[in-house]
Amino acid sequence: MKIFLNVLSFLFLSNVLMGQQVFSVGEAVNYAREHVSALKNSRLEQQISAIEEERLERRWHPQVSASADIRYNPILQTTLLPAELAGGPGGELIEVQFGTAFSSALGLTVQQKVYDPVFHLEQELKTIARNKAALDAEFEAKQMELRVIAAYYLALLNRETFRNSRSLLSSLGKLREDIRIQVENELENPALLNTVGQQYQQQQNKIYADSLGWLSSLAGLKLEMGFPAGEEMFLADSLSPAMNDTLRLNTADNYDIRSYSLKLEESRNNLSRLGRSKLPAISAEGYLGAQFFSPSPDLYNFQRWYGLSYIGLTASLPIYDGQDRRYGARIENLRMEQVRNEMEAYRIGQENKAVRAYLQMESARAQAALAKHAIEAAEQNLELARFNYQNAVTGFQPVFDALQVLTNSREQLVNAQAAYVQARLEARLLDL
Repeated sequence: MKIFLNVLSFLFLSNVLMGQQVFSVGEAVNYAREHVSALKNSRLEQQISAIEEERLERRWHPQVSASADIRYNPILQTTLLPAELAGGPGGELIEVQFGTAFSSALGLTVQQKVYDPVFHLEQELKTIARNKAALDAEFEAKQMELRVIAAYYLALLNRETFRNSRSLLSSLGKLREDIRIQVENELENPALLNTVGQQYQQQQNKIYADSLGWLSSLAGLKLEMGFPAGEEMFLADSLSPAMNDTLRLNTADNYDIRSYSLKLEESRNNLSRLGRSKLPAISAEGYLGAQFFSPSPDLYNFQRWYGLSYIGLTASLPIYDGQDRRYGARIENLRMEQVRNEMEAYRIGQENKAVRAYLQMESARAQAALAKHAIEAAEQNLELARFNYQNAVTGFQPVFDALQVLTNSREQLVNAQAAYVQARLEARLLDL
C-alpha cells in the first residue's frame, strides 16, 4: 500500500519530467480538435455538401453521349405472294423476304435543359444542406469541447477528493503519534490508540479507492481527447480559478434555434417547389449520325450508309396530379406551424434554464466560500486542540471533533466545486 501511494504521489508532480504532457483545459480542447475523428468526418461532410451543390449546377451544361452498334438480322420467310406480281409464271407462289441481314448505326446526341421551373429551388435546397452541414460541424466541435471540459473537471474533482483523503490520512497519522506518546507516558488508554489505528487503516483503504476513481476519470479524459492510453498525462489547471469565470450565454443563436430556422427554410422551399411544379419543363435535343443497311457486313461500302439528324424541343407539362400538390402544401404549412411552436417553447425553456444555471453557479460559489472559511477555522481549531491534548489541558475528544469538522468542511468544498462544475456545464450546453 505504501509503495502504491508513493507512486501516486509521484504522478502529481505535474512539471519537470514530462512537461510536454501537461495540459490545461484549453490545451486539452485544442489537442482533441486535432485528434478526434468525429470532427474530421464533420469537415468531410461539409466538403460533400459543397460538391453536391456544384454537381447540381453542372446539370445545366450540355449532356453529350455517343452510340454505336452493329447487328445481324436473320432473314425469315415472312409471306408467299403470286409469282405474277414479280413477272413470273402464273399459278405459282414465291417466297418474299423483307429487311437486310446486317445493320449498323453511329450517332452523337446532345441534350440541353432550356427551362426547369424548380431548378433554382433545388439549388437553394442544396445551399440549405450545405449550411446544415456547416452547422453540424460547428456543433460537433463545440460538443466535443464540452465533453473534454466535463472530463477535465471531473478528473480535477476526483484529484481533489484524493488529496483530501491524503490530507486526512496525514492528520490521523499525527494524532496516532500523539496518542502513542501519551500511551507510552501512561497518560492515555491504549484502547484509544487501537481505535485511531483502525481509523488510519480505513483511511488508507479509502485513499486507494479515491486514487482509482481519479485514475479512472483521467482515463476518461484521455478517451475524450483521443490521447494514447499508455502515455502519462498531467493536469495544469485547478478548480479554484475556474469558479471565478463569468457566465455569458446567447441562447437565441445556438444550434437548436439555427436548426429550427433551417427547417423553416426547407419547408418554404418545398412549398415553392410544389407551386412551380405546375409549370412546363423544356429541354432541347440534337442528334447527328448515320445508319448502315446491307445483306453483307461490308461496313466500308459507304454507298450503304445513310445520314440521319434531328433537332427537337420537348416540353413536359403536368395536367392533373390528383391534388397531390395541394395536399403537399397543406402538410408543409402544418409542419412549419409545428416548428414555430417548438421554437417558442424552446426559447422560453432556455431562458428559464439560463436563469437557473446562473443561480446554481452563484449558490455553489457561496457554498465554496463558506467551506473555505470553515476549513481555515477548522485547521486552526485542530492545531489548538492538538496543542491542548499534548499538554494535557484537554482530552482527545476535542481533537477528534476538530478533525471531523475539518474533514466535513473539505468535503463541503469539493461538493460545492462539483455543483459549480455541473451548473457551468449545463450553462455551456444551453449555449451550444
